[in-house]
Amino acid sequence: MIEGSNISKFVQLIKQIGYNDFDRFELATILSPPPGLRIQVDHMKIELDGTDVVMAEHLTEYERKVTFKSAAASSSNEDSGTSSPIPDGDLLLSFKSPLQAGDRVIVASANAGQTYVILDKAVSSFGT
Repeated sequence: MIEGSNISKFVQLIKQIGYNDFDRFELATILSPPPGLRIQVDHMKIELDGTDVVMAEHLTEYERKVTFKSAAASSSNEDSGTSSPIPDGDLLLSFKSPLQAGDRVIVASANAGQTYVILDKAVSSFGT
């Protein structure tokens, strides 16, 4: 039961429903990009490999099927003789990992540092 002043009740409520399993956000360096992923988290002495981390899909190598339907085919001007530069149909796009050795990444640690999640590539807004 939540008791005390309104402030105390609010703090207790946040503690009950605002639990976040992530311990902290940190920076790491890519030592070897996927598929042989190896990273070095800034405060750690040991390297982590692909079996030690979970990575956001957009940082991996993956394929995506895209279906195109030209605007000309769906409009009332189908007989206008104009054609779309992109043919109708399915296209399989392959994406390579954007990560390279030396890149900095943002990682979140969870379970008291037993799990690491690579969230995204870290870039400087100042171009340095």
